[in-house]
Amino acid sequence: MPSSPRIDLWDVVKVVVESRGRTLERYRYFEELWSQLEEKRLIFLQAPTGAGKTEAVLAPFLRDLIEGVRKWHSLVYVLPTRSLVYNMFYRFCSALRACKESFGKPKYVVIDYDYGGFTPAKAFIEGDITVTTYDTLLYTFYGFRSYGHHLLLSVGKIAGSLVILDEVQLLQDSHWYSLSLMPYHITNLVALGATVVVMTATLPKVLKENTLEVLSRSLLEEFSHSVVKAHYEENPIKRGKLDVEIKRGRLLDSVSGVIKNLDKPILLVFNTVERAVEAFRQVKKSGLSAVLLHSRIVSRERRLRESLFERGGEEFPEVVVATQVAEAGVDFDFRTIATEISPIDSLIQRLGRCARRRDGEALIFDDVEQAKGVYPDVAMNQTVQSIDEASLSASTVNVEVAADLVNGVYSKDVVNQLSEQVSDELNKSLAFIKPFRTSFVYVNRELLRNFAHALLRLGTEIRCVLPSAELYEQILSSKDSLKISGDMIAKLLSENILSISIMQEKVGAPDVPALKHQIGGKEVYLAIHVVYDASSQSFEGIKIKSFSSMRMVIDSLRRQSLPLLVINPSYYERYGDYDLGLVKLYD
Repeated sequence: MPSSPRIDLWDVVKVVVESRGRTLERYRYFEELWSQLEEKRLIFLQAPTGAGKTEAVLAPFLRDLIEGVRKWHSLVYVLPTRSLVYNMFYRFCSALRACKESFGKPKYVVIDYDYGGFTPAKAFIEGDITVTTYDTLLYTFYGFRSYGHHLLLSVGKIAGSLVILDEVQLLQDSHWYSLSLMPYHITNLVALGATVVVMTATLPKVLKENTLEVLSRSLLEEFSHSVVKAHYEENPIKRGKLDVEIKRGRLLDSVSGVIKNLDKPILLVFNTVERAVEAFRQVKKSGLSAVLLHSRIVSRERRLRESLFERGGEEFPEVVVATQVAEAGVDFDFRTIATEISPIDSLIQRLGRCARRRDGEALIFDDVEQAKGVYPDVAMNQTVQSIDEASLSASTVNVEVAADLVNGVYSKDVVNQLSEQVSDELNKSLAFIKPFRTSFVYVNRELLRNFAHALLRLGTEIRCVLPSAELYEQILSSKDSLKISGDMIAKLLSENILSISIMQEKVGAPDVPALKHQIGGKEVYLAIHVVYDASSQSFEGIKIKSFSSMRMVIDSLRRQSLPLLVINPSYYERYGDYDLGLVKLYD
């Protein structure tokens, strides 16, 4: 009996796009991508922001779910920051609902988001669709996050999945550390059976070349890949016209004029949390509605604010003030963007948030002091020398223009200059990463702990918890443990978590006053460990441990799986009853 014809992928895209109030555009690169997904297990997808990349990669997997067939175990969608994971999760939930209404299926789908939180009741990266971060994906893949001794539980799941690496270049750091390791991570994913799509508007040529070089050296059999591009001349991306103006001075000094005179909604992007918060205060004093978005806001508030981008409508604010977290995953059509200057790839991503469906205006404030201590000087100097208003405007619709700008800044010489300062750290991490695909069966926890701090980033990521005033006093007065209800613990872990990254110097780890507490006339750091009874599947309380230095905290983090550093509530700022977040870590 002949099988039924397959659902047209364009029909799936149409349902998803129209459910979001958008009009379907049949970009040619969609079909090229779908064809390559049938044959290749590594695809580089380059298309401008707002050109439907997410729908393009999602459609084949959604069709499989609707038809009850599986080419991949699951879809793992990976973002560079956790700040917009929930927004993408909400977007995928809407897509699934739209498909069920139109096709009657899929009826039973497990969809989840996972960015490294305390999750005792589920497997990591589990489900048919998971939205996650690079850190969470890799720490799970290599066995740092596991149930008991089940180090390989997630390897098999990820290995047979469609893994979408969204905006990987935004992992860039001051030493090109993360992007020096990513070719080896991609190689391990592909070698163990995953289908990987590296998806971006601004992929540096050197990153692609390094990935292919590592693949060719690492895999014995001949391995083929594919590059799919949205060619502007053949099939122009339909966006509004973006007028770009490079302005002298600092954005923070010009906030009042920008929000008063330019069309709304407006997106203001700053390179630091401190300046973003100061700008938010200015906007609120003007009487305009505003939302603040950055990475150091507790999880409850972050989810609420992220969901606004997907819902839109009348409740959407006149002004959004954000840090770099707005560079990926924000699918909203701002009329105006004003931004501090940043490296070229970051800058193009920011401009892409504007004029997505109607004309818009972008202002770039050129004072390079705004990037000091955040981005490497060499990348900033190259960016300042290479940008002009016409090219920046064209970069949001033409990936060739974007590629020329990015490759002009990140040459091999620049990348080598950035990474040579951390060559020792890179070699230590590669000693674990490179042989993983042939030795992962024998990985032990002690070996894992030795590399826990350097798998993707140079800094140590510290997960923190913000207790209520009442609970904070109980923690300060408790000796080593505290009995609190399971409901209170669950709420604490689901609503009051945030992360910070600590860069360690050769002389040791810096003090972080925002995480220090006064007990008995001494300043200490406090960590809590949740007591979870697996047999009854319930929380029983928390254990408390104090540390005299951040160095001791970091050493403990490598030995323990789920510690949480307690935030000093006096450092968590609010504007009335609105959370500003953990604004200053060191003052």
